[in-house]
Amino acid sequence: MVLVYEGAVQDLIDELGHLPGIGPKSAQRIAFHLLAAEEGEVQRLVEVLSVVKSRVRFCTVCGNVTEAELCRICADPRRDQGLICVVEEPKDVVAIERTREFAGRYHVLGGAISPIDGIGPGDLRITELMARLSETAITEIIIATDPNLEGEATASYLARQLAPFGLRVSRLASGLPVGGDLEYADEVTLGRAFEEGECSVPDTSLADDPTVTIMQDLRAVADTTSVEARHFLEAVTEVASGASPDTAIPVLLLGVSQVLVAGARLGAIEDVVPTERFEPDAGADPDIDPLRDGLAMVFEGLDDYVDLVDPVTSQELTQGSLSNDLADICTDLLHGQRHYESGQVVEALWWWQFSYLSSWGERAAACLRVLQAIVAHIRLDADEDIVAEAEFDALHP
Repeated sequence: MVLVYEGAVQDLIDELGHLPGIGPKSAQRIAFHLLAAEEGEVQRLVEVLSVVKSRVRFCTVCGNVTEAELCRICADPRRDQGLICVVEEPKDVVAIERTREFAGRYHVLGGAISPIDGIGPGDLRITELMARLSETAITEIIIATDPNLEGEATASYLARQLAPFGLRVSRLASGLPVGGDLEYADEVTLGRAFEEGECSVPDTSLADDPTVTIMQDLRAVADTTSVEARHFLEAVTEVASGASPDTAIPVLLLGVSQVLVAGARLGAIEDVVPTERFEPDAGADPDIDPLRDGLAMVFEGLDDYVDLVDPVTSQELTQGSLSNDLADICTDLLHGQRHYESGQVVEALWWWQFSYLSSWGERAAACLRVLQAIVAHIRLDADEDIVAEAEFDALHP
């Protein structure tokens, strides 16, 4: 049953619910907190909001938030004017500044390319970035967009737009989890990423060569897939160790979801054709049985499930198990990872793509469905009296 309050209270809840990251229950809790707060406390909040809207603006040079025409970084003569770090949002500037590893200046795009959300290059501050390149003696651009699909798409677009300028264009290197946000990365991780940054466009003279461009794109996909594969393997290994059984399901729910994003990317691109007619020898496959046995022990009583053989062509049921599926996914990802680490990038991509379509993609999808069902049962199959008491406590803090 959904409770709807009258008048101003419901209006307040509705407005709070429009804020990012605030759901209906959170909006309700905040609204009742404000109702119970002292008049002076609420008035201070109103005054701060009014001051922010009237005073705060965006820096005319970089797009960062400021109360003056220039933000403190653009106005600081000690900052390196020849080095620019491109970020998505002002909050990313704060995250990088905490590392104390970057001495240049910034350019805030105001978001990332996201066709699903209707955000294209024209909606970002890319034109302003190009204008800065023409007006200032800039020698290097560091692209620090978030390591997710939108951020990678934005970084790839920027690299191509920047290639004719003959600048050194680099991307934040290892340490950043794919699918994450810069603002949630700690100072050490971000600092290491700046220290280990590698050139994303090594030879701008070849930028117009379609073959080179394709290879650069494939390399970017391979690099991203490798990082995502490593994170997944680490997560499954941690769960199989049995060290933290209480977090096993949430960790795997996140891990499987993320690796399926990697698989979706592989499924969305054209077929990768290996350079060799026969797959190069990547060495002996590692023994996955200890991992499989560890997962079976962790999921004892929850391991087995029933699924459709093929939801498109058959209604026949088949039996599966989380431990076997997760182990098989790890086997496929490891096989491609060995190609990648030996420098056989195209072969790695070919294997990851082929095995996603023929094997581990289906297994990962089945695992995700089972894990989601387990979480749903844990959260929803609760005693009605307990649920009612929890709702009452939430509404009357």
